[in-house]
Amino acid sequence: MSFWLVAAAAAAALAAIVLAAHAARYTHKAEARYPPLGRFIDAEGARIHVREAGLEGLPRLLLIHGASSNHLELWGPLAAEFSPLHRVIAYDRPGMGHSTRLRRNGHTLAAQANVAARVLESAGDGAAIVVGHSLGAGVALRLALDHPRLVSGLVLIAPAACPYPGKPAWWARLSATPVLGDIFCGLLIPWLGPLLSPASVAGNFWPQPTPVNYVEDAGVPLIFRPRAFRASALDVVATKREFAAQQPRYADLLTPAVIITAEKDKIVSPKRHARALAADLPAAELVIAPDAGHMPHRLRTDLVIAAIRRVNELTSAPARD
Repeated sequence: MSFWLVAAAAAAALAAIVLAAHAARYTHKAEARYPPLGRFIDAEGARIHVREAGLEGLPRLLLIHGASSNHLELWGPLAAEFSPLHRVIAYDRPGMGHSTRLRRNGHTLAAQANVAARVLESAGDGAAIVVGHSLGAGVALRLALDHPRLVSGLVLIAPAACPYPGKPAWWARLSATPVLGDIFCGLLIPWLGPLLSPASVAGNFWPQPTPVNYVEDAGVPLIFRPRAFRASALDVVATKREFAAQQPRYADLLTPAVIITAEKDKIVSPKRHARALAADLPAAELVIAPDAGHMPHRLRTDLVIAAIRRVNELTSAPARD
């Protein structure tokens, strides 16, 4: 019996060494394939990767990505469109892309909003239109609530921002678990993630097919690095408590907003989030993007562009006597 126990332990140790080596190689290759393309700032104790386009002094547009992604998610479809007439600013949320994780309370919307505020403060003066996708919409809302002088308007795409029943996804709960989460993310995700990602990505785009160049354009492989995957999981697990605490404040938010959602979304319920949010926000308009799933910014970019222009009109219109 002891022989087999020793053999099993040795096999497990060897497997762990092999998987750890693979994780290190995977991380190195992913970061070399998708290097940082902007500058770095210190914000709330983290090193945050910030990218900008457009001339300084132009009206500002801040892009905030959601879970399991990085700044390329919104940069790809929107930066070139708006940079001729806007200063477009995007950043990797803490722990994802090329940004490091906050040492304390990085999972909270308040801390995430503080980082977004530091990004805006480092990139010029004046309020910005803030565009948030999925969990990034929850961060955008908190930014408007806690730092209203920095936000002139909101565009919320397939937002995740309201209380919901049940539990967060199993992978997020496991990844956020102490010790087990470190093992799962550190050894298995760099191996399993790329194998399972086609089905996961397809769920985001359902009912439409995944665009051919999406994985490359959005830098999807970056999320399967151990630290990035666990950071995203910690954010997701915290949403149940964070959204419930934040939602009662929405009725006081008078910032002009456009909410864009599909009729059906496999990732975030439009009924519980986008439609509920539209009912809570006093100055919100709701736009339906047919058959756009969780990715209206990729599948119906025209509607998102129109929404940003609509908010820009609302926020730049002269006040009436």
